[in-house]
Amino acid sequence: MSGLRQRRQPVALKIVQELDAFPKVPDSYQESTVTGGGISLLTFVLIAILIICEIQYYAETRLKYEYDVDSDFDGKLKLNIDMTVAMKCLHVGADILDLTGQNAEAFGHLKEEDVIFELSPRQKAFFDVVKRINTYLRNEYHAIHEFIWNTGYNTIASSMPPREDGEAKTTDACRFYGTLVVNKVAGNFHITAGK
Repeated sequence: MSGLRQRRQPVALKIVQELDAFPKVPDSYQESTVTGGGISLLTFVLIAILIICEIQYYAETRLKYEYDVDSDFDGKLKLNIDMTVAMKCLHVGADILDLTGQNAEAFGHLKEEDVIFELSPRQKAFFDVVKRINTYLRNEYHAIHEFIWNTGYNTIASSMPPREDGEAKTTDACRFYGTLVVNKVAGNFHITAGK
């Protein structure tokens, strides 16, 4: 016997090597053909191309913003307003002023309504749900909330439940709502103390 010693494989390693979840087909059952090799080669090339294309698409995707110059200078914009100010309607007013110097009445008139500023528990819950939905849409789908608003699918935001308070609270706020038709120039919308 020479000076070399043979190592014995551990039993656990031998069991793992013999374990095969997918048993091999004996060579006598396989027949290699040119057609089969061509199909295999074509499949591997197709898979490689798809993987490369997907990686490039993932790496190169960028948001593309397009802007157009609005050449319709005489056109008007509809400005929809619905806001509640924590002040009685007797003590607060709203007006609009733009660079053309037109009278505020030329843009339309906002309706005023005495309301209770504090939301009821059911209204608060509804408002929180709508706020959560809008935040989710804005964060996950970026501009989809503008698309939904423009298509008129805003029924969820327009159905604030009525007050269910049992006791009659005194009104302590003023709600301004309506539509103003304004010029396409710089301007300011003011909520001011006093009429």
